[in-house]
Amino acid sequence: MSAQSRPYNVTGTGTVISGPCTYRGFFLNSGAAQTVTIYANTAASGTVLAQFTAAGAGEEFSESPADGIRCDLGVHVVVSAGAVVGSVRIG
Repeated sequence: MSAQSRPYNVTGTGTVISGPCTYRGFFLNSGAAQTVTIYANTAASGTVLAQFTAAGAGEEFSESPADGIRCDLGVHVVVSAGAVVGSVRIG
């Protein structure tokens, strides 16, 4: 049985959560041609957990690492242009 997680809304660049946590994946819908990068940090640096590039609005992307990924500092999302709709799951 998979560990439970809580979805945190994401609409653009920003820190999803600060402090120790377990990253359990994301589901995001692109709002424009953009690149989205998710970091194990509270800033746009450090270990990249996931990255995708959308050619245009309306593309859906998701990921669910089997056992989650432990993040000591938190999780930060960077959206290169426009907005996104969706969530990052934290356990």
